[in-house]
Amino acid sequence: MIELIREQPRPLTIVLSALKGITDHLLGLIDAAVAGQGVDLSLIRARHAEVSETLQGVPREHAEAGLEAGFGELERVLGAIEALQEVPPSARDRVLSLGERLSVVLAAAHLEQEGIPAETRVASEAGILTTSEPGDARILDRSRAAVLDAFDTSADLVYGVAGFVGSDSEGRITTLGRGGSDTSATFLASVLGGPALLWKDTPGILTGDPRVVDEPRVIESLGYLDALELAHYGLPAVAGKALHPARRAGIEIEIRCFLDDSIPPTRIGALTTSHLAISCVPEVAMLALVEEGPVASRLDTGGEEPAEPRPGQVLRALGHFLESLAQLGIAPLLLTEASPSGEASIVIRASDREAVERALASHPLGLDTNIRDGLAAVSLIGSPMRGKVGFAAGVFTCLASEGINVYSIAQTASERNISVLVNSAEAEQAVRALHAKFVGGASD
Repeated sequence: MIELIREQPRPLTIVLSALKGITDHLLGLIDAAVAGQGVDLSLIRARHAEVSETLQGVPREHAEAGLEAGFGELERVLGAIEALQEVPPSARDRVLSLGERLSVVLAAAHLEQEGIPAETRVASEAGILTTSEPGDARILDRSRAAVLDAFDTSADLVYGVAGFVGSDSEGRITTLGRGGSDTSATFLASVLGGPALLWKDTPGILTGDPRVVDEPRVIESLGYLDALELAHYGLPAVAGKALHPARRAGIEIEIRCFLDDSIPPTRIGALTTSHLAISCVPEVAMLALVEEGPVASRLDTGGEEPAEPRPGQVLRALGHFLESLAQLGIAPLLLTEASPSGEASIVIRASDREAVERALASHPLGLDTNIRDGLAAVSLIGSPMRGKVGFAAGVFTCLASEGINVYSIAQTASERNISVLVNSAEAEQAVRALHAKFVGGASD
């Protein structure tokens, strides 16, 4: 990566993620502290020592001093968590942010050793000002002015920025949630000037999960809206929240693989999407809402049973329920409403099921409700399907030929997404069949 940095024009801003596996290890340290199992930093020390072992002289001294300061902070915070036997949200954010903050220390030392002038920025030092939601803070719009103040756009420098990390109005360390380093990068690029180049140890965005389909293709060009659909429906190489700053500023995102520069990158922008993609959310639940009938309408009739159900009962209840989901931060995957008697279905991730059940218990809808588990949502995503007559019929025919039953289907008004619900046990078979028909056999 040093050679890649060396050949880029200045000033250059690089955003660092934690070393591979470190964030998960920090989560494990938090759990161990809460359980009273002690604080053991040997693994995290060894992992960072591996990266610093090629350093010599003053750069090595600087790296060791910075790493020791970080390890000392980590030990103190974990010790406090162990004493409390619980994790205050601010403490969790502080611990999880250390992966990126330690990466910046190592990057600065390696650049120093190579004679590349560099400065580091963390959180508010980089102008990343955020809300205070634990583990999922959002970058505030006033950060744009703060970023311009934090960086000299005429300097002959490399700026090393800790990704994933911000600072709230009280000066507390915050974290940006899943895909936070990508979000940091795209936001900074949107202010300082793009494109945003995201270097990863995997290829760009693929047409299918390589663990499921044979020879998935790299989607070399991808429109913003298609990329957002993919991020929401289970095939992300970049988090959905990282796409918004780039789309707002009209800059491109380029996803490159640093392990193999022969793999073509994925470019995301105001582009024509090159290939369809097949994604899968393997564990979902379908909530069916059905009008109970006349009894459910007695609240409005003084207890007298009406001759027929009140029109729109399901839609009104559905509106209230969707509002409660929004307050919980839950976005349904699919939503359908049909039949004159009133019937709607909402598909959610299985991980959200308990929260949805609590919401139903707290705010009864006056409807018959039923939750069905054991399902998966398989989606065909991409604008290349728009306007193609018989495309949905082709999806049904393909799945029928495999003996796969479809429990529900939904298509977006934009015609860039067709999603079907199938048995979880048949999800991978469905993905392979659809990929073979609509991607593997497609002509370039």
